[in-house]
Amino acid sequence: MDDVKTYYNPLNGEYTKILRSSADTLGEYSLLEVNLMPGGGNPPHYHTRFTEEFIAVKGKLGLLYNKDIVYLDPGESRLVPIGVEHRFFNDSDEPIVFKIILRSGQPGFENFIKGLFGLVNDGKTTKKMIPKNPLYGAILLYWGDTHLKNLYFYLFSPLAALAYRIAKISGAERKLLDKYCLGEIVRDSQIK
Repeated sequence: MDDVKTYYNPLNGEYTKILRSSADTLGEYSLLEVNLMPGGGNPPHYHTRFTEEFIAVKGKLGLLYNKDIVYLDPGESRLVPIGVEHRFFNDSDEPIVFKIILRSGQPGFENFIKGLFGLVNDGKTTKKMIPKNPLYGAILLYWGDTHLKNLYFYLFSPLAALAYRIAKISGAERKLLDKYCLGEIVRDSQIK
């Protein structure tokens, strides 16, 4: 695993490695390892196509699980079922390490990480990690199966689905794949 690439997001202090891709596990799961700096985290969201299991490795992993705050010590884990709002965070003074298992395997989510972190590093997002190109935003939402529980997202969702179709037709998805995902294509049949 020494040749595993690390993807870095300077806006939330996250270093992510894809230890086992969906392709590696024949679609059974994707395994990620995250190093999260103090103050780092992501916004509350949920997924409709896969579960996430968070496993603390080093330090105290903070999780918002529904409306509860939960802390996991090394060796502890928490399964987040489909549709449950969650987020991870590090409110300590030290970096933490944790693993995430996505079931079933998620090539789209793997490309979501590569694409989002690439756009962040190239300065093509806002400070809140929203892509400046709305087509790229629609692509990332689709790939990552990422849903937010707020009025803006609820109103934007039908437009995002249309924008994703436009992104496919216009070649924007191919451009994003070629630039940040080494040309790996996510087929609709791979996304469950």
